[in-house]
Amino acid sequence: MKLINKLVVLILLCSVMVACKPKDKKPPVITTNEKPEVVENNVDTKPVKSYSYNNGTYYDICCDADDLNNSESLLSQRVILFAYDQATVESQFRDVIAIHARYLRENPSAKMVLEGHADERGTPEYNLALGEKRGESVANLMRAQGASAAQVSVVSFGEEKPVSLCNNDSCWSQNRRVRIVYTSK
Repeated sequence: MKLINKLVVLILLCSVMVACKPKDKKPPVITTNEKPEVVENNVDTKPVKSYSYNNGTYYDICCDADDLNNSESLLSQRVILFAYDQATVESQFRDVIAIHARYLRENPSAKMVLEGHADERGTPEYNLALGEKRGESVANLMRAQGASAAQVSVVSFGEEKPVSLCNNDSCWSQNRRVRIVYTSK
C-alpha cells in the first residue's frame, strides 16, 4: 500500500510539472507580402582618430600590409626629421613612430631598417655617427612601444644620400632625417 501511495504521489508530481512547463514560443508568421524595411546608414566610415602631420590629415588605419601604402593611413608616412645637430625625436613625430611600432607589434614577421641621415655640415665621420644616433633614437622608441629588437635594424648614411641639394637651412633640414624602410611586411 505504501508503494501505491508513493507511485500516486510521483505521478501527480510529474503531471503538475508537465502542466506547468512553459509553452514554446514560435516566431510570428508574416502573412502579407511586405518585406522588412532596410535602412541604409550613410555614416562616414573613416576611423575616428585623425592626425595632422606634414601639412596633411592622416588616420589611425592599421595594421594590414596594405595599410603601409594607404595614403590616408599614418603608416604611409615614413620620414622623421631632426633639429640641427640633434638626435632627439621631436613630439610631432611621436604618433608616426607609435603607429609603426604598433604595426610591428601586430605583425611579428614584419621587419624594417631605419636609415639615419645628416646634412652636409660636419665631418663625414661625425655625420655617420649622428645618423646612427638618430636611427637608434627612433628604434628605442619603437622597442619601448612593443616592437622587438629583431624587427628593427639601424643603418647610417651620414651625409651621403641627401634628398635636397642646396646650401641653406630649408634644404639641410630635409636631409636631417630617419627614413623608415620595410624589408618584410
